[in-house]
Amino acid sequence: MHLAWIIAIATVTAPQSPARPSALACEVATPSGRPLTFTPRVGLTPQRVTAHGNLQLTGCVSPDGSATYLRSGWVTVKATAQASCTSARHVRGNAVITWFGATGRPVGTSELRIRANQLATQSPADSLLTGTVTAGPLSDERVRGGITPATALLGCATQGMSALPGDGRITFG
Repeated sequence: MHLAWIIAIATVTAPQSPARPSALACEVATPSGRPLTFTPRVGLTPQRVTAHGNLQLTGCVSPDGSATYLRSGWVTVKATAQASCTSARHVRGNAVITWFGATGRPVGTSELRIRANQLATQSPADSLLTGTVTAGPLSDERVRGGITPATALLGCATQGMSALPGDGRITFG
């Protein structure tokens, strides 16, 4: 997997009690025809990379019942990392999530601080969804997740990767 690890999903930085259900869980995907992008392209050798793009959150469910009004979302993300095809370190960035309710109307905006120190992942974009909600709905919740790239790791290793379409899951709480 690729820099999608850095962008796609947040990884919990502290252990979470198994007895506490998450506040919210959603499917996550890059919009059709709009993959996450990396500058310069991610390759076999780690280098400083900037990742940016959008993600769609759909099918959101609130296992603990605290966020049932959040049904879907649109994420704008930008982060930097020391990344390669198989890992991401020193991930730092921000994301803004516009939330939508059952009627499809906006119901709030959350800010996500992206932070990960070292991740060996299936995709660099996974680390892009590692962090904490700092403002708005789900404030103070930890975020984690992952994105499965639509392309194979072999292509990243042989040609590098400047764009990453994919899908996965993200959890808040």
